[in-house]
Amino acid sequence: MNVSPAQHRLWFLQQLDPGATEYNGCVAYELRGALDRRALRLAVSDLVDRHEALRTSFPAQRGVPRMDIAPPGGGVDIPVVDISDAEAALFVEERISTPFELAAGPPIRIWLLCLDRDRHVLVIVVHHILIDAWSIEIMAEELKVLYTAHSSGTPVRLPAPEAQYSDFAAWQRATLTREHVERELSFWRERLDGAPALLDLIADRPHQVDSSAAGEELLRPIPPDLVEQVRSLAARYRRTMFVTALTALTALLSHVSGTDDIVLTVPVSGRSRAEFQSTVGFFVNTVPLRMDIPRGLPFDRIAERVSAATFDAMEHSSVPFDVLVSESRDRRGEGSTPLADIAFQLLHTGAGRTRWGGLEVAEWGGARQAVTRFALELHVLDRAPRAMDQALCYRTDRLLPGTARRLLDGYEGVLWAAAADPGAPLSELGSRAW
Repeated sequence: MNVSPAQHRLWFLQQLDPGATEYNGCVAYELRGALDRRALRLAVSDLVDRHEALRTSFPAQRGVPRMDIAPPGGGVDIPVVDISDAEAALFVEERISTPFELAAGPPIRIWLLCLDRDRHVLVIVVHHILIDAWSIEIMAEELKVLYTAHSSGTPVRLPAPEAQYSDFAAWQRATLTREHVERELSFWRERLDGAPALLDLIADRPHQVDSSAAGEELLRPIPPDLVEQVRSLAARYRRTMFVTALTALTALLSHVSGTDDIVLTVPVSGRSRAEFQSTVGFFVNTVPLRMDIPRGLPFDRIAERVSAATFDAMEHSSVPFDVLVSESRDRRGEGSTPLADIAFQLLHTGAGRTRWGGLEVAEWGGARQAVTRFALELHVLDRAPRAMDQALCYRTDRLLPGTARRLLDGYEGVLWAAAADPGAPLSELGSRAW
């Protein structure tokens, strides 16, 4: 069975560097209470049986990767590890840093860490070729329903997924005809013609070809009072939190770089058809946004432009991002600066703690991986009505730690300034924040 174009790209990158782990991710849940290990094992097994993506490996035939989907009912191995809190983070970090052999079996590993009698951590290390952030939300909700049912002895009440990822891959390949791709590329050529290398105007060090520099992450909570004010700002101008948070970043980048021409990337779900909404798989795509942001405009007018640019990009988001990158490289030449090297993402991560039957469950943050697929990434984590975090991931060969901290300070400063006076021009907002 043919893989999707996005899966093909990740498979190809893994063949170039079999030891790479930048696309390994970790989902971990802290479980507090009297754990029913049998119910947990059944819940995880049911989850894997429900979604073909979690049973897929990627052998190659004549140099071309294929999906090899194992039949359901094979069970799931969940080793139990007795471990201390101090050792748990290192244990998980080492597992995240262990590469997968994509042809040898589904690139997913699961452990149950036993911290004490009533505290456990369910750890799922998985390659991005299988899932995306949307999939993680599906998995969390289904594990909740499945564990609750198995631990209470009640029937599982979950409708079967309307489609599997292999259905999406087949549909996408049928959709991406040569004519369709060329029409989309024509739009992007015009849209991105003459786009600046924005990070070059901000970075401490110049772009380097084939750099293997490490990534670092700065994680900081946004003050609850500011979260409340930003939500009020979004509601006042009838903007989503995504547009509001992105507008603040755009304003900061314009001020710091000294240019009105802003280019960055954002993720799109890739789930344009209703039947894929509840399917686990690697659907997400990346699209570039290019925005003209005159520094005399106030925050609410900038938000209008950001919203319009986002809408236009979403309308032309069917072509995989790596196709745009390849086409851009062909036109600009090898060794040129990337098409876009700044990324933004807003993630809805839930309201902290929830319940799986008799367990109190929360995301476990004991191990974090600073993955920087772009030179600079800002992730806003929307957790609850008064809880948001900001995470700045950056490449150490482009930015110094002090510059990264100042950018994070500046982003929060723009949010404060915009919430206090959204009618102030961008230049004034930037001066207050930077």
